[in-house]
Amino acid sequence: MILLEVERLTKRFGGLLAVDRLDLTVRANEIVGLIGPNGAGKTTVFHLISGFHTPTGGTIRFKGHSLLGRRPHQICRLGLARTFQIVQPFAELSALENVMIGAFNRTGDVEHARRLASEVLEFVGLGGTRDAPARHLTLAQRKRLELARALATGPELLLLDEVMAGLNPAEIEHVIGLIRNIHARGVSLLIIEHVMQAAMALSHRLVVLHHGERIAEGAPDAVARDPRVVAAYLGSEETAP
Repeated sequence: MILLEVERLTKRFGGLLAVDRLDLTVRANEIVGLIGPNGAGKTTVFHLISGFHTPTGGTIRFKGHSLLGRRPHQICRLGLARTFQIVQPFAELSALENVMIGAFNRTGDVEHARRLASEVLEFVGLGGTRDAPARHLTLAQRKRLELARALATGPELLLLDEVMAGLNPAEIEHVIGLIRNIHARGVSLLIIEHVMQAAMALSHRLVVLHHGERIAEGAPDAVARDPRVVAAYLGSEETAP
């Protein structure tokens, strides 16, 4: 079953072609990695799918429903949630209160939202910091809080935008395990990740963007050997796996 279907998706900002007729699918129970060098258009694709930008052209369908013209909160209620590369929790609210905001996507009952948020915090390993203000959390904890807030919305498809950026190797391993546990719960994932070892290890399939255009797609090992990918991205010292 195809959850997300993107066809000929295009986005222009004035004279800049940020996304160029992109075709992309994510199936149920799949983890798809969206990779490419900085400026390739990856986060713009996330903004388009999640309703933060309006496409210049193309179609986006989720579970058969067109997402064009829908606001981000409407898309979230359909079961498609996302995280942001730069995490910005409500600093003065507790970790629990931050996650409750996500839980209100599923329920209007405060106690139900509180219970759901508590369960999600335990799941991501933040149960012991539930009452701490978000401003007191470390970067690694704020990354997990961002994940928790998205999970509390009850997504079928979760878009993760560089959730491992800025983390040390031990923290990265923890997040990889967490993402696998999220997937084991039946959540499909589309992930942007510059930590190539993580992208290769997690993804069932990789899609590579370069200057807004898809230049390769396939199993991670095959994509890593593609000369176009090596030239555009994987061949640089900074991003080689």
